[in-house]
Amino acid sequence: MEPKQQQKDILVIGFALFAMFFGAGNMIFPPHLGLETGNQWPLGFFSFTFADAGLALVAILALVTGSSDSLDGLLRRLGRVPALLLSSACFLCIGPLLAIPRTAASTFELAVQPSFSLGSVPFSFLYFALVLALTLRPTKVIDIVGKILTPALYVCLLALIIKGVITPLGPLAETAANGVFLSGLMSGYQTMDVIAAVVFIILIADTLNKRGYNKEEKTKITIFSGVIAALGLTIVYGGLTYLGATASTLYGPEISQTELLLSIVDHLLGNGGVLLLGVIVALACLTTATGLTSAVAAYFARFIPQKRGYEILVVIICLFSAVVSNFGISTIVAFSGPVLNIVYPAILVVILLSFFDKPIANDNVYRFSVGGALLASIFATLLPETAAVLPLESFGFGWLLPAAVCGVIGWFIKPKKQSM
Repeated sequence: MEPKQQQKDILVIGFALFAMFFGAGNMIFPPHLGLETGNQWPLGFFSFTFADAGLALVAILALVTGSSDSLDGLLRRLGRVPALLLSSACFLCIGPLLAIPRTAASTFELAVQPSFSLGSVPFSFLYFALVLALTLRPTKVIDIVGKILTPALYVCLLALIIKGVITPLGPLAETAANGVFLSGLMSGYQTMDVIAAVVFIILIADTLNKRGYNKEEKTKITIFSGVIAALGLTIVYGGLTYLGATASTLYGPEISQTELLLSIVDHLLGNGGVLLLGVIVALACLTTATGLTSAVAAYFARFIPQKRGYEILVVIICLFSAVVSNFGISTIVAFSGPVLNIVYPAILVVILLSFFDKPIANDNVYRFSVGGALLASIFATLLPETAAVLPLESFGFGWLLPAAVCGVIGWFIKPKKQSM
């Protein structure tokens, strides 16, 4: 493939990855983190970006440099049933159970409700009718998102951030906030972008395969595209966290994330700014929902014998997500917290082990490590006060030592049958 075409595809796919990663959760968490941390906002910004863009990029590297560029390949050494359960859990979280409905709920509460008198039920079905139209032809998703929607989204975001830098809301509060790193880390987990990375790679790989790239070219394009997406996210996160920090002398930590974001925009840009925020949120959520719906439908279509299984699943996902979205952001986020606290560690363990795939000859290292991470995360979710005894739990990594210990145990237990 010609170098110029590769460069073009790197930019298009990089922008598409950025847009699919960047949903409403990515917008509402950084400002509130900046508000809470005040003059310590750089540390919060660093931990948030590490947990979001950093780990997502690590996941992409693990997939494209490993023996398989799919989630199934990443999980293959867990065994057929555990791999199927964990991969299905990932796709449900990033799909119709949590992430996709949250995009519609966020759009309604941040973009529609402040300016229009449209109810949530009719809006949700209008929203997913548009998602359905964009998703029914999966080979066009990357081009639609990367060439049209993302540039408009990024321009809107930069306009808001530049205005906030030129005319800040106020001085940064001197804060002695504790747990700044942990707060940023937990907020980064809530975006679900690490799980999204292993989902989106299917869509990217399918697009590159159809364009005739070989393995080496696909690896290069995907890595550089991931770097572009990560840099784009980092710039936006830094700007939004700083905007929240400039509001740290105006509001207390009790203000909600959505109220803070709306207030910042209103102070900086007035009523017109609220409308601009609506455009930003609508674009961010629409692009994320489009990418997620396409990837989730493509994954589960493999289990449906019907010829048009993909199209059928796209319709089902959109309908189910429309219903769930009407529960609102608060309910969806409250439900997603415990679920993500359990699923995330297991995925992170597999990603980390995948970099040592060849030296680890025993599949039980994978199985036991993931089992230890799951047990520790379930324990921490059900009994958070008791789980404080786990090493590194105060930093959000209470699952790490149990996973390592169980992995060592698995090393000495010979599996009945090694994966091929």
